[in-house]
This record gives sequence, structure tokens and C-alpha cells, in this order.
Amino acid sequence: MKNILIPTDFSVNAWKATVYAFSLFQNDLCNFYFLNAYKPEFYTPDVNGHSLSQAKAENKILMEKLLKEVSIINKNPNHRFKSLIVGSWLNDAIIEIQKDIIFDLIVMGTQGENEPDDKIFGTNSMNVIETVDHMPVLLIPDQSVHVPEVKKEMVLATRFDKSFSIAEINFLIDMTKKFKASIRILYIQDTEDLSEEQENKKEELHEHFEKISHSFHTLTNIEVTKGIHSFIQSRNSDILVLNHKKRGFFRNLFSKSLLKELGKKPQIPIIFMPADL
Repeated sequence: MKNILIPTDFSVNAWKATVYAFSLFQNDLCNFYFLNAYKPEFYTPDVNGHSLSQAKAENKILMEKLLKEVSIINKNPNHRFKSLIVGSWLNDAIIEIQKDIIFDLIVMGTQGENEPDDKIFGTNSMNVIETVDHMPVLLIPDQSVHVPEVKKEMVLATRFDKSFSIAEINFLIDMTKKFKASIRILYIQDTEDLSEEQENKKEELHEHFEKISHSFHTLTNIEVTKGIHSFIQSRNSDILVLNHKKRGFFRNLFSKSLLKELGKKPQIPIIFMPADL
């Protein structure tokens, strides 16, 4: 039984991510946990007249409405639905509840209800990516629709600077099966040759993926952000996987440089591997 966490602010983008998750895991036994986290400091008697208790009551009504809508569109007997409402920042709420529940994946929209259009990712999604360990995150752009019967291509961007754990490899293989995807391993070269250690990491990946369709690709003399974008665009790839162990890497990567390359909004789902899976 998989446990899938879906943070929601009851926005259209959150709903689209929910529908995408239902389709992606249609053949799996799943518990879907809908999490609404509201910030307590935003609800004091002197701010718009709202109290914390009022906010909780309002969000409870919205959550009940969401669960009713879910029960209407998803009749899959493999799926179960649960709800969580927490008075906390989203990333703090996730860190707290994962102490009691082991989640296989977080699925969320790229932006929240009130995020400006010129942000490539919303504040919540970026905070979750950078602060929540042990769980991969799948971000779904609002225009993405999962079509199960279509074969796809997944791009794994890596520097061959770390060994992937068995849990990470199993997760990636499982996702390739879910998407019916081949996996293309992309290295943006910043030196003339791979070091011996990098060559060993590359060979490890080849051995791990020997039973699934995969290939290795190298781009040279190009910035990382431009390289990723040009590779995905030229091949019309369907999913991007990013893995890095340094804090701040994702926030730095998805800065104005990548925003300029991708446009205002990402067009394909992106899987962010955690610092420690």
C-alpha cells in the first residue's frame, strides 16, 4: 500500500495535481492524504477580523467539499482518501506528520492560489523541496495531463557525483513503470573528462537500469540550466528528474536563468529526489 501526500490550498492547480496523481497511480493500492496547512500568524483577531478557530473551521468545510468531489470523480477501489488540517507552515507540517506516517511521494502543483505568474515555482513548493528529507516530490504544472497509454521519456540530470541508494533506484524504476518511460541520463560536462569516481558512478547507474530502457547523454560547453532545457526541448521529453545533495541547489537552479530558459511556467512534471531517501 502506497501513501501519497497531496498538499492542497483548495486551488485549481492543487486540484489538477490531484487528478494527475489519481491517473498515475490508478493501478496501485494507495492511501491519498490531503494536507491543508494554514499559517497561524496570519489569523489573529486584528488581521481582517479572522481568528485561528475561524480559519480552521473554514478550511474544514473546504476539505469536506474536496473529499466529496474526490469521491465523485474517483471510484477506483484501490484508492482510499484521508485528510489532515494543520495550523502550521506547509513544510513544517510535513516534517511533523512524517514522524508518524511513511510517505512514498509528495504530489503537488507548481504554484498556489495567490502566487504571481512570473514565479517558476511557488513559495510552498520550493520550501517543501528544500526542507523535507526522505521523500521525493513530484511537481505538476497546471497544464499537464497524464495519459497512461502513451510511452514517455524521463530525463535524469546528474553530475555522477553520488552513489544512488537502493531506495532511490527502486523509486526511479517504479516511476519509469508508472509513466511507461525510458530513462535518459543527462550529464552537463564541466571538465574535459569524467574522473575515475564519476566513471564508477556512471557504471553503477548502467547496472541498476540494465532491465529498463536507458541511455547516457553528455552536453558540453553549455550552462547547466540551458543544457537541461535544450535537451528536453530537442527531444520533447516528458518528465525531468533532479537529484542533488546540497541544500540550496534547487533554489539556485530554478532562478532567473532557468526561468528565462523555460519561460514563465514549467511545461513538464519534475521529480525532485530528496537529500536522503
